[in-house]
Amino acid sequence: TGHAEAVQAIFDPKKIDLMDLLRWFWEAHDPTQYMGQGNDFGTQYRSGLYYFDEEQKRLFEESRDAYQAALHAAGIRRDITTEIRSAADFPEVFYYAEDYQDYHQQYLAKPGSRPYCSAQPQQVSLPPFEQWASAQLRQRFRPRLGEDFWQEHSPKPHSVVRAPHGPIAWQKDLR
Repeated sequence: TGHAEAVQAIFDPKKIDLMDLLRWFWEAHDPTQYMGQGNDFGTQYRSGLYYFDEEQKRLFEESRDAYQAALHAAGIRRDITTEIRSAADFPEVFYYAEDYQDYHQQYLAKPGSRPYCSAQPQQVSLPPFEQWASAQLRQRFRPRLGEDFWQEHSPKPHSVVRAPHGPIAWQKDLR
């Protein structure tokens, strides 16, 4: 069908920036694994980013290039295979699978799912935004989550998430 299993992230830009979500994206899986993630293989498991405007496209491409350099610096010589395409390329951007049940919804929060679902984080951080983002991108995007957040909540080896099932408690002032 050409579909990809995806996450639709709805967020408050006053608390978190697209850049923060993008950092999680790069660090929470293996973007060099072609057409698969962890135990799952096939086109639906490909790594992909789908943009809604040209600034998002530039952000995705520049972050990919920065993460590729970080992977190489860490000794990981595989190339990133993440698909970066316009969301407008698809007739329906998000389709909820299994409308009649919620089997795949909030999957990682379900008991027993975490040992299976290992997207194989590479334990390589995306370099600081200011080091790789163009001036134009720095005007529109700005990471809001500090390094203290990443030290506590970043993806860990062999599991995307090692945190309580509940939502992360926000600090009152993130910056």
